[in-house]
Amino acid sequence: MQQCQICGKKQANVHLKQVLDGETLELFLCEDCAEKGGLRVDPGLGMAEFVLGLTSAKDNKEKRRREEDISCPSCHMRRADFKKTSRLGCPGCYDAFAADLAPMLAEMHRGVVHVGKSPRGAPCREDIGALRKALAAAVAAQNFEEAARLRDLIRAATAGGAEAGAVSK
Repeated sequence: MQQCQICGKKQANVHLKQVLDGETLELFLCEDCAEKGGLRVDPGLGMAEFVLGLTSAKDNKEKRRREEDISCPSCHMRRADFKKTSRLGCPGCYDAFAADLAPMLAEMHRGVVHVGKSPRGAPCREDIGALRKALAAAVAAQNFEEAARLRDLIRAATAGGAEAGAVSK
């Protein structure tokens, strides 16, 4: 066997080979020098898993099987059924499949938290909140003309949202 190319003292039991642009670089290292260089040596892993930082194929298969076994505690819908139909069975499914739903909801909507509906062009809740803060600041500064203008904007925004909600029902 070869000696470690770094320390030259111990037996090399880690063989690292890299091919880049047709050139081959080989290193023979002891476990200590490999770990000092940032390589985690796990004798249970094959070379591909070691280099790529993956777990063994057996572990991956077991993990996938456990993930597919997840089911809703209320209606007993399985993850495989949800993925096949893209439909949920009950309200409990939202909690059971939250990890699957979050990326889907983020893509479909602006976020993953429901904040209600509002008509297009209507100010959002954040805009109304900003108007209320500006109103409080105007009152504190005794700028009553600005405060009245802001009050009217808030009334118009909240009344418009209420009217639109009543029409859509």
